[in-house]
Amino acid sequence: MSDIKKKKINIRTILSVFLLTAGLLLVLVPLIMTYYNTKRNNDIIEEFLRESELVVSELESMEIEDVDPIDIIPVETQTENIPHDPPAVESPDNNPTPEATEQPAPTETPSEDPFRLPTKKPKMTKEEMKKRTTGILIIPKIDVKMLIMDGTDDATLSVAVGRMTNTDNFDEVGNCVLAGHRSYTFGKYLNRLNELEAGDKITVQLKNKTLTYTVYKSHIIEPTDFSILNRNGTDKILTIFTCHPPGVGSHRLVVHAKQDE
Repeated sequence: MSDIKKKKINIRTILSVFLLTAGLLLVLVPLIMTYYNTKRNNDIIEEFLRESELVVSELESMEIEDVDPIDIIPVETQTENIPHDPPAVESPDNNPTPEATEQPAPTETPSEDPFRLPTKKPKMTKEEMKKRTTGILIIPKIDVKMLIMDGTDDATLSVAVGRMTNTDNFDEVGNCVLAGHRSYTFGKYLNRLNELEAGDKITVQLKNKTLTYTVYKSHIIEPTDFSILNRNGTDKILTIFTCHPPGVGSHRLVVHAKQDE
């Protein structure tokens, strides 16, 4: 075999190895990054849940120790002072929904769409994520367990669901609105939010309490429709919305839930 042929074979071998290595990297790098990001988020979620359990147990023990029988209001008096829910109205799918037209949406409507295309790839350190996390969103039916942070900027929505800061807080009469992304990967982020139906349960774990909600409505709206921010002045509403359809984002998929008493 001539030297020229040997050189050609060596070049082909080197090129083949190079292309094979490049192909493997193209496949492995995204998988490694996804694994790393998922593990980081899960670590923060588990740590938050452990800390919240400790806080709740401490608060419960304090309440037991600090209760003075003299200060306890009779059950009859308590029930008299509890405001009654407004009459439910029937939605098109015959599921009762809390009326939400007594009070208009906040005048401070968002000027920017939280699902606009990011100008640059957002980054957030694990320490910053832990510092900014205010709770955990848990939706068992669609296997969701996500961090909750205030804000709907690119960096926040890349790692968590974001509470729109001009809406109400958790456990308050009003409407707490959360925005979140849908991933191209099935089962990631709020990808399966469309599967929720009336009667499904949502849990929000805060540092010092666990809140449970029951879904009463799911619908699709235009991006400019801010009626989802309305509250009725009586109920504690949780609204979650995401882009729809996945990968297109021309509309918004919205789920409303009412806090269980």
